[in-house]
Amino acid sequence: MKAITDKIIEKLQSLIIEPNSEFGKGIQQAINVIEREEKQAEFEEIARIMMKHLGQGEKYHPHYTVIITNSTAELVEGVRSVGHVMDYIPD
Repeated sequence: MKAITDKIIEKLQSLIIEPNSEFGKGIQQAINVIEREEKQAEFEEIARIMMKHLGQGEKYHPHYTVIITNSTAELVEGVRSVGHVMDYIPD
């Protein structure tokens, strides 16, 4: 079953008759915005699942960090920190 955003994008793409017309460019811009927002929403949804897991119970404390790549997931415990040092960040 297709997601609603996929259905919306398909419908918008079907409206583009002349891709180089102002109308076609406007529709393509709308499609780009929808795709960008969908990616952000999907990322946030997945991130919130991990945040919720870390925040439940007494398994983890606030000094744990999760690093996830496309091939690994790592739980790291912060032992020492100097906080955010902004001295070397250019304005």
